[in-house]
Amino acid sequence: MGKHTEPSKQSTNAVFEGLLSSNHVLIIRLVIAVVVLIAALILRDSIVLRTVLLVVSAVSAGFDIVIGAINSFEKQDFFAAPVLLLFVVLLSFVIGLPFEGALVVILYQVGQYLVKYATDHSIGSALELLQYQSEETREKATAVIVDDEASGTELEGEMRQAANTALRYAMLFAGLFAVLIPLFTDMSFREAIRRALAMMAVCTPFSVVVSFPTVAKIATGFAAQFGTLFNSASVMEKTASADTAIIDKNGVFTQSSPKLLSIQSDILDKKVFMDFVAHAVYYSEQPFAKAIADAFEEEYRLELVSDFNDIPGAGCDAKIGGALVTFGTRELFTGRGEAVPYEANSDHPVFYLMVAGKYIGKIELSDDVNQDSASLIEDLKINGISQCVLMTEEGKDESEHLGTTLDADAVYAECDTEKKVKVIAKVSAESPNSLFIYANGIEQHSAAAVDIRISSKTKYADALVAPDQVGDLPAAIKACRRMKEVMQENGLFAYLIKVLMIYLSILGKVSIWFVFFIDIVAGLATILNAIRVTQEPLFDVWKLFRKQ
Repeated sequence: MGKHTEPSKQSTNAVFEGLLSSNHVLIIRLVIAVVVLIAALILRDSIVLRTVLLVVSAVSAGFDIVIGAINSFEKQDFFAAPVLLLFVVLLSFVIGLPFEGALVVILYQVGQYLVKYATDHSIGSALELLQYQSEETREKATAVIVDDEASGTELEGEMRQAANTALRYAMLFAGLFAVLIPLFTDMSFREAIRRALAMMAVCTPFSVVVSFPTVAKIATGFAAQFGTLFNSASVMEKTASADTAIIDKNGVFTQSSPKLLSIQSDILDKKVFMDFVAHAVYYSEQPFAKAIADAFEEEYRLELVSDFNDIPGAGCDAKIGGALVTFGTRELFTGRGEAVPYEANSDHPVFYLMVAGKYIGKIELSDDVNQDSASLIEDLKINGISQCVLMTEEGKDESEHLGTTLDADAVYAECDTEKKVKVIAKVSAESPNSLFIYANGIEQHSAAAVDIRISSKTKYADALVAPDQVGDLPAAIKACRRMKEVMQENGLFAYLIKVLMIYLSILGKVSIWFVFFIDIVAGLATILNAIRVTQEPLFDVWKLFRKQ
């Protein structure tokens, strides 16, 4: 027989708390608490019976709060919400305000229930945004949306920390207020403590950050609507701050590999010409090599190939049967002082073949800009990206011409994988808030803040873009900015409400239960405001109205 072990107190408490706070049980407990509270109000003549009923009401509504406070004490988290709430309620009973204490517990529980309901409804709205996406996109986006850990942001952590710090100072101030004010004014200790408790109740971080996970989930669904799936809200937060985009040409502006369009040779027939070219480029990792490999249908005789040298963005050298074979761009040959026929105004990249120092012929490859991404740089700049850097594997002249056509701010030509990694590191060091937008070729995380991949492959990518929705990427980036804006709006709104409540608490114009009520309303308001991620900022709407 195995050894019997007793469950830990913490795990037992957690199970107990979960059972007591399940929706159906909680509703029954709240109904009982409200009925007993009303009975206590009716029985005004009997102070003892009224107090007993208010204790029963508070215990019925908040038994799990007591368990939560005990768990927090065991973890030495003395500023947790259950601890603060229990402290406020107990002192309310001690100073002769049992009605306020019981009502605070009921309002807190009702608020938690309503917040959960509003949050679940908002998450449902986020999932509805995915209804027109592919099944694969829906599954991936849903997994991120329902994952609570994926909803955390740095801004939430900062605001939660600020709220916790404010709570500590508020408790210190409230304690000093309760002790010192009656000594120097005619205010009673009871009234001073009541006001101090109201101040403490105001400073819980509840309404400040309660909406942040909901905003993140809606933003995730909204971005996925544009074909972009972010791994987490923290990635979206980084994207919202981005001011520089580093874009790899292949797979973003053009196909990952070009297509062979034509072969021209006055010396060799096409079959022999292709035989030389295919063997010359066999070991190359440049895009033209794949295009030629796709067009070559014969058997390779690799034992004939030796001394291969890849020249990024320009071509390659190799010996085939002992003869030096060079395949490359015009710039490669003119740089070596070798003559190749002049090509007037070609609309496509042209590569030349030279064998043993003699020009043999040329091929033309496709290099059409993808129409879905033709305006990508322009749209990125409209949506807050101030600098766009283009990386290509082609020669300098061709790359600069493409950069001018696409309105890139800087162009890096002749980039193999190693050079791309260095370019990303250099640009990211100068602009830490950078995005790397690519389709393939770099099988590692880059130095950029966010790696955005035009692919369905998730490895090494912080965000995936559906290949047929590349042009919608700027809209997804705008969704990230809206997420951050709405979070800041909600945090600012909640802080302003708290400042107002603290001011009114000091003046004695609000009761303890009213402070909790307002905090709950503020929390619900911020959750409902989360849907505005999918809408234009209020300032932009105002500008549009002014134009009309």
